[in-house]
Amino acid sequence: MLVNHKKIATVSLLICKIMNKYVIGFLIVAFPLITLARVNDSLSTTIFDDSTSIVAGTMDNTADVVMLDNSENEIYLTYEITPFEFNEIPVDEDLFRCHVNTRDFQVSMDFNDLVKTQIDYFGTRWQSNLKEMLTKSQYFFPLYEEILSEYKMPLEIKYLSIIESGLNPYARSKSGAVGAWQFMPATGKIFDLEINSKIDERRSLEKSTRAACIYLNQMYTQYGDWLVALASYNCGPGNVRKAMKLSGKSDFWGIYNYLPRETQNYVPKFIAMTYMMNFYNEFGIVPSPYENPIFKYQKVYCKEGLDFEVIANIVGMEEAVLLQYNPELKVPQIPYNGDGYELNLPCDVSCLFYENEDKIVALSVLKAEKIKIVEANKPKVVYYTVRKGDSLIVIARKMHCSVSQLKQWNGIRGSLIHPNQKLKIYRH
Repeated sequence: MLVNHKKIATVSLLICKIMNKYVIGFLIVAFPLITLARVNDSLSTTIFDDSTSIVAGTMDNTADVVMLDNSENEIYLTYEITPFEFNEIPVDEDLFRCHVNTRDFQVSMDFNDLVKTQIDYFGTRWQSNLKEMLTKSQYFFPLYEEILSEYKMPLEIKYLSIIESGLNPYARSKSGAVGAWQFMPATGKIFDLEINSKIDERRSLEKSTRAACIYLNQMYTQYGDWLVALASYNCGPGNVRKAMKLSGKSDFWGIYNYLPRETQNYVPKFIAMTYMMNFYNEFGIVPSPYENPIFKYQKVYCKEGLDFEVIANIVGMEEAVLLQYNPELKVPQIPYNGDGYELNLPCDVSCLFYENEDKIVALSVLKAEKIKIVEANKPKVVYYTVRKGDSLIVIARKMHCSVSQLKQWNGIRGSLIHPNQKLKIYRH
């Protein structure tokens, strides 16, 4: 069923004007336009999430419905794309203002041609991704909002993670930025995100979100403008200061022409994404199905020394699968630092961890002892520096090994060696 978007926009604007005119005590969203976009879709499904009340079903005449965030509005999930004439979202400045005035945004929600271009893009050509973000955000945003509130920051900052990574903790840019908040290695380390061969805390949703909050708060304290703080997050404070010096201005739109091209688009993208994530239903856009079990987990506290493989076996999981629930881990090892570690486990098996904790401790100790024995029995490597006049026979006698062993250990085919050459010697 095609949606008359011009009619929808007109009705929405009229309702907003009526609400503003009479200054009612609370604002309601316009008549549920989402019902105009209902279609039968055999691909439709629903998801299960702690923050939503969702029942499985398909979109037929007796389809079950989805209740998001305890909303009274029934919302269906479908892959169906809502078409728009000329690939344009029917919103002008009046309707935009009417909509955003119903929210308590702390970040300035400006409207201009640059923002409108991004709204059109996200609502049409990027619509399939937008629909997925609407559902995927149910896994991410509760954590984001908790941390943003802790740092007394605008809750709409959560939408920045969509611009940065599409809510993907494994995202990696060509320049080396990693995680849902896209930290470069140097910046990550500045904000105490550990990065080594075993762990990359840029991929931790909780730790990277806290780092992003600290960074953005510092930039807001410095500039007093959230849009400028967002620009600094993208291009760095050095480029922002340079743009301010060249322009003589201190607001984002005042320094816009002196910012890097990517940053010029970055803030309009944020405003557009924030708008579409809040008012998608005004234009007949419906969230699409999305379910990924790795985002439904419970943290369990691992005492120092508990073994990753032992835990996986006890709770009945493959190591590779358990690793997916813990994006910050690069290898199936728990990176203890003297104060234990919080490991993510699927909600349905976390109880097995606590029920078998004593067994996990015992098996972990036993495995650690076996590893120590194996390590103790491994041959130790020492190096001999060849001196003038040495030969393989002479060196073999000195080091109590055979010539054939010397050749094997060092990849020597003949018998030629030269002074200052380093030879590996294995000692048991």
